[in-house]
Amino acid sequence: MRKYDLIVIGSGPAGQRAAIQGAKCGHRVILVEQREIVGGVCVNTGTIPSKTMREAVLHLSGFEYQGISGVNYHVKDKITMGDLGFRVNGVIKTESDVMQAQLTRNGVEVITGKGSFLSPTQVRVENSRGQSDLESKIVIIAGH
Repeated sequence: MRKYDLIVIGSGPAGQRAAIQGAKCGHRVILVEQREIVGGVCVNTGTIPSKTMREAVLHLSGFEYQGISGVNYHVKDKITMGDLGFRVNGVIKTESDVMQAQLTRNGVEVITGKGSFLSPTQVRVENSRGQSDLESKIVIIAGH
């Protein structure tokens, strides 16, 4: 059983902030994230990818420049899903890398896997490599 001052489940905006704040207060913190990439739904499938896709469509279609350059202006004639995916995946990677760097810089340990409670103070994390049992008097659930 590995002991911590704080266990945070979920690496979205709330989990990330809770983990970093705990570490800044001098606590030994571990962050449990089910996905291989930190950032939670916001970074991986929600707000950031959807807004990035919207902006990529506006840019590649030339829509935002048509008032200046004329109605027929296009950055690219044929926009493919590959074009959009390339842009979205690049933004997701950048955002995730920034979050991972913040966690590392603040001394927050990150473990990948699905967390479940064994008791009010004990969490089991299961992943493809097996399982790890963690213990802390404080556990924050910042995910769904």
